[in-house]
Amino acid sequence: EPNELQRMLRESASGFVAARRTAGRAATADEDWEAMSQRGWLALQLPEALGGADGGPNEIMILMEALGEALTTSPFLSTAVIGARAIVRHAAAPRQQVLLPRLARGDLRLALAHSVSGEFVRDAPPAALAVPAGDGFRLSGEKRYVLDGPSAHAFVVSARLETGAGRETVLFLVDADAPGIERRDFARLDGGGACHLRLHSVQVAAQDRLGGAAALADLLDLATVAVCAEAIGVMQALNDRTLEYLKIRRQFGRRLAEFQALQHRQVDMLIAAEQARSIVMAACMALAEADPAARRLVPTAKVIVGRAGRSVAQGAVQLHGGIGMTAELPIGAYFKRMMVIDGVFGTADQHLRALARVSAASPISSEESVK
Repeated sequence: EPNELQRMLRESASGFVAARRTAGRAATADEDWEAMSQRGWLALQLPEALGGADGGPNEIMILMEALGEALTTSPFLSTAVIGARAIVRHAAAPRQQVLLPRLARGDLRLALAHSVSGEFVRDAPPAALAVPAGDGFRLSGEKRYVLDGPSAHAFVVSARLETGAGRETVLFLVDADAPGIERRDFARLDGGGACHLRLHSVQVAAQDRLGGAAALADLLDLATVAVCAEAIGVMQALNDRTLEYLKIRRQFGRRLAEFQALQHRQVDMLIAAEQARSIVMAACMALAEADPAARRLVPTAKVIVGRAGRSVAQGAVQLHGGIGMTAELPIGAYFKRMMVIDGVFGTADQHLRALARVSAASPISSEESVK
């Protein structure tokens, strides 16, 4: 059962989606960003002392579903989910006091810079190198496919720090305008933005060191379930719009919705979406409760969502017939968003391999099996 905060978020999210559907045109990313700021969504994870809601994965799922359904291209995931988590959980208190109010107002946009090749290998060390320099560090290396990078004011950068004890993974907060940063922006398939980064001896202060490997794993887990939740919203929109179309489109003197074969296909799409929603809810609850089962549920969610998303998106296009391939309806835009989501933070196949590694390293106990 939802608590009071979750009920309020659902009501707010429903209003956001309804406004986008009745507007008659697609809202710009800046318009959506302003609406999210006014609704207080950007402060969702902030502590109550700073005007936030102390929200977590369960609350994030509610909003990400709405954003998937509304098909927004705003950097909510990168800033209010990943970036906010990085600062709230892993930044020093003085930096929190400075950065979090800016984030809540929408004046600070962040992006996670972690991947070097696009291949998702959870435990692979970052390719970027950090070396001590004065009272801070110097970062050098390359980051590719930085989601929402073009609009970011700062990046959360993963790097490999060489110490006397060996190598360790460290996260740093790096200003987007810092000397030595080279950025190449490009458009994603779904209309959003991303960029490639090169860091040439970028100086970072010691106070902008955020955490280590555990902090990175924390951010990747949250990011993964968040994009899965967005995919649920996309699937909901695809199913709703397909059902509407089948009810009004006529062929051979009958509505398409009356043909049993098409009914069966629509039911298969509905079941796929509901199964995906259930596993994402389980993964979010496990993360919220710091349940060890999350190490299996998170990659499992990405696998199931990836496969279900493709099935629903392909089914929606096919049931719409030729018009499903045109720009006249938003079906194609939802299809593209689903394909992008499948590749963000690892594809279904990559997470399946990650799940196999987890299972090999730590076999499932009888208690977990029953769970």
